[in-house]
Amino acid sequence: MHWLDWMTDLAGLLLWLSWRGFGSQPVSARPALTLASNLRPADGGPGRRSSLALPGLAMLLLARASVHHGFSPHFAEAVPWSLGAVTVVFRSDLWLRILSHSVLSWVGLLLKAYLCFAFLATLRRRDAEVDPITQSIRGELGFLARWPYGLPMVVVLAMFGGLWLLVSPALVAAGLAPARMSTVHALQQAAVVSVGGMAFLKWPLVLLCLMRFVLDHVYLGTMPLWDHLHGTGGRLSGWLAHLPLKWGRIDLAPLAAAGLFWGVGHLLQGAAPRLFLRLPL
Repeated sequence: MHWLDWMTDLAGLLLWLSWRGFGSQPVSARPALTLASNLRPADGGPGRRSSLALPGLAMLLLARASVHHGFSPHFAEAVPWSLGAVTVVFRSDLWLRILSHSVLSWVGLLLKAYLCFAFLATLRRRDAEVDPITQSIRGELGFLARWPYGLPMVVVLAMFGGLWLLVSPALVAAGLAPARMSTVHALQQAAVVSVGGMAFLKWPLVLLCLMRFVLDHVYLGTMPLWDHLHGTGGRLSGWLAHLPLKWGRIDLAPLAAAGLFWGVGHLLQGAAPRLFLRLPL
């Protein structure tokens, strides 16, 4: 049933972004003193949100919990929820617990998505001219997108730890998480969970590098999405440009960068849970 969680989490993320009006901002301002500058969209203008998306998200999470719970007469399924450094297993035959899992699973993916947004905004922070995708990401992050030196990523990673601090007392009371010995222990757990959240970045980093390699050698047409992926992947692999990684017209730097990002992410993904179990330090 893990495929169900991934698909519904992704659908829930799209509903959330639709409710937020993601991508509905204007690409650029229309020039003044022209006929186009006086036109207004018939749908009410930029930034329009879907009023049905948020109720649809709530119904989706409720329906997923009902599907998991519906299998409980036959077998009590163990449904895991991972926050990078810690994994909690919920039983599907207990309604409140599986409903909590449905909500927490989606919230975890939401934080991971905003971590990706923060990373992309940081990577293109100095760009004066931005493509529509970067503009939409900056609009979604709001004032955080203007913060320098990766501070938006620090804020989102702190939210990982904050989420653990918020839900861990209930998880400990239910016997689903190890007991906290002190306030220092709880803060150490939150810090490790925050650092462990960085392991998720290996997926978008690897994907962007692979797309750079593909778009270097395969023409897929002219689209803002391809331009954004090509440019971002080039920045992620450009630091390897001085190495002898070119074979004729084939540039292997994106593949090498993808391998390095995957390796670092894999090490972090394994180290964070081990460190969490050793707490308190």
